[in-house]
Amino acid sequence: MKRATIVISFALLFTAGLATVSADNGLRPWDHGRNPAFFDLGAREYAELGFSVDVSAANSVMALSDIFSEELVIDLDEIYENTPDRGMRLGSSIETEQHLSVKLDRIGFGFFGDTSSFTRLTVPKEFIGLITQGNELDGSYSDSTELVQRNFTQAGAYATYEYLGFVFGGKFSTFAPLVYTDSNAKATFELATAADGTIEGEVSASGDVYTSAGEDGLVGTGFNLSLGVVRPDENGKALYGGAINSIPLVAARPGYAFNLEKTRFTFTTDSILDAINNDRDPFSTSETEGEADVVALDEGDRPKIHMPISISGFYRFAVPVVDVVPSAEIVFGDYARLNAEVNVEGNFFPVNILSVGFGHTDSLWHAGAGLRAPLRVFELELQVRSVGTEIAGVFTGRGIGATLALALGY
Repeated sequence: MKRATIVISFALLFTAGLATVSADNGLRPWDHGRNPAFFDLGAREYAELGFSVDVSAANSVMALSDIFSEELVIDLDEIYENTPDRGMRLGSSIETEQHLSVKLDRIGFGFFGDTSSFTRLTVPKEFIGLITQGNELDGSYSDSTELVQRNFTQAGAYATYEYLGFVFGGKFSTFAPLVYTDSNAKATFELATAADGTIEGEVSASGDVYTSAGEDGLVGTGFNLSLGVVRPDENGKALYGGAINSIPLVAARPGYAFNLEKTRFTFTTDSILDAINNDRDPFSTSETEGEADVVALDEGDRPKIHMPISISGFYRFAVPVVDVVPSAEIVFGDYARLNAEVNVEGNFFPVNILSVGFGHTDSLWHAGAGLRAPLRVFELELQVRSVGTEIAGVFTGRGIGATLALALGY
């Protein structure tokens, strides 16, 4: 009898703990990159230790079901037809985050660290056509494409304060570019077809690629500031808010650069994809020249680099059973973009363990579903997404993404 009483009591406490955790639809401390006031929105009332990792990758041509099938079948005509007019796009993003937060009545403070990586590569459709459909004899082709890689790491401290029904948040960060391609970074393609049908080709990379990471650690770090505000409703759940992120204070001056000027790959072939499809070496001859060597920069040659400033906002619509939260972010800089998404999550137990979302972030479209264990002292969330460089790619399985987030505290 005593054992049964203990089991029942534990079950009641477990259920109560679940029921007291409200849905927050991506408005969590893990998402402080969009608004520093989100640090105050965790389910832990006094202290929290959190970690998250987010990975996405996609292409605009081949479905994952074809790439990871037991037998890889390459349809040359299909590859060319599936390539958008603006070219074959490859995109990926990786984000990690860690934070330690403490809450004392109206005041919150803590520390955080995160990394973010934005990658985009576009191969011209004409080049894809030459590889898959062939080239005219004694003909030649040359073109180039952009190389975009923006990888930052940052760490700092934050503070929040509740005043007049609003939560105000700010964070101060030191940051450094780990891999930063300048706007002149590009890949060049050259193909020439001989009279006998043999194809000679060359792929080379050029441009300025900077990094703060070298033998002496991080050299040339910068500083920025983010400010945000959130309005909770009468139940303490976030209703709406906005933020200005990565306000530049001091530019990073990376001390190193990758030397790409002599990096090139040359080859001779009859048909690359035909050879792959028949389990043969696609290249009759091939040669790689140069390496992406890291060289130290003189003080006067170091560029000034800032993380891109952005403006973000959200609003939560509470409807029966679920909360619907549309949000948007305008990112300024060399590669200006609009990030927008809609998240839907149950607003009471047990439906608050489920969530779905759809949106566009950086160069990728995504649609996904998530499952979470929203306990008071322990929270675990896993989300799986279909990802595409084009919106149609989300529905044809041309990319995949996943998010894992964990929080401990009370």
